[in-house]
Amino acid sequence: MKKQMKTIALVLLITLGLTSSAYAFDALKKGVEPGKWTQDLTAATTYAKDNDLPIMIMFTGSDWCYWCKLMDKTVFSGNEFFDWAKDNVVLVAIDFPRDKSKVPAEFQSRNKQLGDDFKVRGVPTYVFLKPDGKTEIGRLGAGKGKTSKSFIEEIKKLLKK
Repeated sequence: MKKQMKTIALVLLITLGLTSSAYAFDALKKGVEPGKWTQDLTAATTYAKDNDLPIMIMFTGSDWCYWCKLMDKTVFSGNEFFDWAKDNVVLVAIDFPRDKSKVPAEFQSRNKQLGDDFKVRGVPTYVFLKPDGKTEIGRLGAGKGKTSKSFIEEIKKLLKK
């Protein structure tokens, strides 16, 4: 019986490990590519100004946050959101992972400072800025039942204000 319990525990640990890494987003470390997350806020701001697009900053804990993983799974897992984002927002990911190797050393202290500057109280928090990279338009959060389509609609309403 003890051996079966150990086997079950091992299987659960492996499953949880795979689940936690399966939804970790993949973000560019330098530069901007439309419709993809980048960690390079400077390049994103330049791109936003040049293309007159708002900036969507996702504050996340990609490898530990339940709600972040839920949003990855329900909103950011397919092409619908990213196809829309290509022409409508510049995507920036500010990550606070347990595995520090996911964020370049040069961005780690900057991320903490941005979290403080924007008074982020929890993750995920989605902050929308005007193309100047300074003026806040508004914020959104996670929620059960959100889909790519419903989240896009929330963003559209926010950006119309």
